[in-house]
Amino acid sequence: MRKWWVLTVLLLLVSSVQAVTLDMWFTRDNEVGQVIKSMTSELFTPKTGIDVKITVLNYDDLWTKAMLALASGDTPDLASFGSEWPVEFGIRGGLVDLREAFPEEFAEMEKKLYPGQMRSLEFMGTAFGLPVEFGFGLVYYRKDIFQENGWMYPETWDDVKVLLPKMQAKKMNMGCISQYMLPEWQTALNFIWQNGGVYVNDDGISCGLNTKEAKAGFAQMMEYFTVYKLPQEIIPMNAFANGDYPIVVGGNWNYAAIDNGFPNIRGKWDLGLYPGTKKGDGTINHAIYNGPLPYGIFSKSKHQKEAWEFLKWFFSDEIQAEFGRRIMQRMPNAFFFSANMEVAKKIDYFPQEHIKVMYEQSYQSLAPRYGIGSVIGYRFVRDAAMSVLLQGVKPEDALDTAYKQVSLEMKQKVAEYQRFIKTLKK
Repeated sequence: MRKWWVLTVLLLLVSSVQAVTLDMWFTRDNEVGQVIKSMTSELFTPKTGIDVKITVLNYDDLWTKAMLALASGDTPDLASFGSEWPVEFGIRGGLVDLREAFPEEFAEMEKKLYPGQMRSLEFMGTAFGLPVEFGFGLVYYRKDIFQENGWMYPETWDDVKVLLPKMQAKKMNMGCISQYMLPEWQTALNFIWQNGGVYVNDDGISCGLNTKEAKAGFAQMMEYFTVYKLPQEIIPMNAFANGDYPIVVGGNWNYAAIDNGFPNIRGKWDLGLYPGTKKGDGTINHAIYNGPLPYGIFSKSKHQKEAWEFLKWFFSDEIQAEFGRRIMQRMPNAFFFSANMEVAKKIDYFPQEHIKVMYEQSYQSLAPRYGIGSVIGYRFVRDAAMSVLLQGVKPEDALDTAYKQVSLEMKQKVAEYQRFIKTLKK
């Protein structure tokens, strides 16, 4: 009888320590998915005993799939998301507030983030996601052409005003190979931030486009398209390579495409900070939009602690550095830049002088502050820019119209979300 009792206890102990399998949705391409799968099986599971089933999903499909999962209650344990999605899911009760659930550890991890990273993931003191990587703007310029013509790199937008006539006299221009220097809402946010304004107020439920700072920033942006004739559409990347556009604004993800796609100009181009606006104290504000790729834990998960262990492991300095290294080795035209500031010190796959610029631009970049209904309102900012360009509306009047439209959208959404807002701690 004693033997049977001992055997029963042993069986219970074995069953209690069976490996947990996490279900994770991952929104990158299949190649990157293979990298994280191999690293998890090699470095995470043997150390923790936690298996991770990783499903690679198309980014465009995730929103609908996640909303359906939340409605049914049949969710994975964790997932990666678009930059402002975690709050949308979190205030509906779909994601764990990481700041509340793991306060001390989350606070330590937060210290490693670039300063502007959490803005799109916070609302009323909550934090429903942790950014692991992110996209941000950089300036690429042909240092050989600049040197030949005796041009200085434009540190400020006033410097750009001096440079553009010189370039245009030689049938050259400044262009954009991503969305960061077009008459679009991202560019408007850059200029508004640099002038001390905001799109969404700190309360997360009201619009800040009615301030003099916001109006100054918007008017400043429009001047470069109306007076200085910057292109209003994305230019082909080979226009940078052939010298027609010796300075372009792009995303950090364009780096590998330029470096590997145009070996004939390797060593002839460099990186610079996004032109900035001088502040009253003489310092230059180089703020530019960034879009984090955050991870969150579903509140329906039965393995929240194990999911948190995975996020801690994945966000760690060594793993993030190795993740980036493996991506770059496997996919030469890919790009990875961690949201963990410490990782920049460990990068060995970019020249050190370029890492320095990436680090500084990352430090000054900003994720848009989350506001209820504010994402839908972005189109009104773009419409304001188009009304200036196509109808000759004054920038101040155009932004006033956008402010009223965004404010109405946010007011309606706040009323719709009121039942969710009431459940959050203030």
